[in-house]
Amino acid sequence: MKLLSIALFTALFAATTLAHEGHDHDGPSSFQPLKGGVVKSTESINLEVVNKDTKLEIYVFDNDGKVKETGTFDLKASMKLPKNKKIEKLTLEPVTDTKTSKFSHYEINSKPKNTHRYTLILDVKDAKENHGDKIEFTIELKK
Repeated sequence: MKLLSIALFTALFAATTLAHEGHDHDGPSSFQPLKGGVVKSTESINLEVVNKDTKLEIYVFDNDGKVKETGTFDLKASMKLPKNKKIEKLTLEPVTDTKTSKFSHYEINSKPKNTHRYTLILDVKDAKENHGDKIEFTIELKK
């Protein structure tokens, strides 16, 4: 009877332990695209890249889906071409919303020649964090 009680207690304890495995309360939330692009996230910043024909639009949101103000983060962009692996800096052009006159997103007007794909590298740092993050997006060019 003692052995049966120990086995039952062990099985019950193991079941409750496994039920909570992998459940991270402090992890970043799942952020859905708001503009129809691809989203990648850090702890406090969500970056959405929308691939237009001749440009890229980069939206920067907080975890609540609100556009982050430009002074609250630092963002740099570059691209890496697949053949030569050379990294080229890109210019981010801020765009303001015509209705509110506030920052809306960034645009990159760069379409490399002689390639159908490249890697967009975004270096982002939130002003509240002590570290930056490097996020990469694969950009497929339209023909």
